Amino acid sequence: MKKTLFLFLSLLLILTFAACGEKDDGKSPSDSSVPTEAEADEIRYYGIGEAAEYEEYRITINKVERVDDTSIFWNPKEGYSYIKVYVTVENIDAEAVSVDESPLCIVRDGDYNAELSDYSRNADVINYLQDGIFEAAYLDPGATESGWLTFQIEPGEKELIMKYDQLFDTVFFRFTVE
Repeated sequence: MKKTLFLFLSLLLILTFAACGEKDDGKSPSDSSVPTEAEADEIRYYGIGEAAEYEEYRITINKVERVDDTSIFWNPKEGYSYIKVYVTVENIDAEAVSVDESPLCIVRDGDYNAELSDYSRNADVINYLQDGIFEAAYLDPGATESGWLTFQIEPGEKELIMKYDQLFDTVFFRFTVE
């Protein structure tokens, strides 16, 4: 009796896992994870000065400039460059929303990766709350928050891709750093 019950429960468990499995229409796992050309073409990259909308936010990178004086940082990484990204985030919703103090991150090697990507280094800035620095905010409908974010970039890196928040793959910016 115990063997029959055990076999029945094992079979039931196997069928449950099989029913919950992903249907891949005969594609191998590597085929299904690679985007097709049509899917890759659907990604829209915004440039400097172009407003991108996502849900209740309108995000604009207003300008980008190199930071020549690295003495504003606690511990600048030797050999790396720093940039200031001037950004504006607007609430386009009918309800109040909050915006993080670091709404953008750099994307490297095609995807967000905490080791390869970079969040704003504003926390590394001496006297963190300097004039013009981007701060977290609670925005009423129609309100905006503007300021600069600092990022560390690799030596020789000129073309950057940034995205709005590492959780969302919907708003991308691509630009060249002079």
